[in-house]
Order: sequence, then structure tokens, then C-alpha cells
Amino acid sequence: MPSSENDRMVQAVMQLPEYQELIRTRGRVSLAFFVTTLVIYSGFILTLAFNPELFARPIGAGATISVGILTGTFITISAIILVALYVHFSNKRFDPLLKTIVRKVS
Repeated sequence: MPSSENDRMVQAVMQLPEYQELIRTRGRVSLAFFVTTLVIYSGFILTLAFNPELFARPIGAGATISVGILTGTFITISAIILVALYVHFSNKRFDPLLKTIVRKVS
């Protein structure tokens, strides 16, 4: 495709309301997932840095599992859940918008 045709196609895509919606929605969703991940991981790292003995404590009297093991499990499970939620949201929201955009521009 010549450059001028590419430029026209880019301009056509950028003017579509579906494209604008995609950009807004994807930005908000990405920011929400970023903040959630930042809070979880920075909370873990800050606790590890300033209160490491907390992770060595058992979760209860007579328990053999420590707070650290439970916290690590929580972080791993939260990462899996966040990825699954993002994929689900992407499949249900972003993909239909992208298909609409491609159909309108083609």
C-alpha cells in the first residue's frame, strides 16, 4: 500500500467512534489493572522490606503454614485471576470493537 493510502486509512480509523471508544475503554481498563497489580505487589514488597518477620509467623496457633506462604499463594492466585479477567474483558469488549473497526475501514 502506498504511504498516502496508509495515511488515509489511519485517518479514517482514528475518526471512527468505535476507535475512540476502544481507546478510552482500553485505557481505563489497563489503568485499573495496573493500579490493582501495583497495590498488591508494592504492598508485598514494602511489607517484606519493613516488616519481614511478619512473613515468618504462623497463620494461627499451632499452624505449620506461615503468613509468607499464604501471602505468596494469594499473590499468585491474584495474578492468575487478573490475567483471566483481562482476557475475558478483552474478548468480550475489545475484540468486537476491533472487528467493527476493521469491517468499517475495509
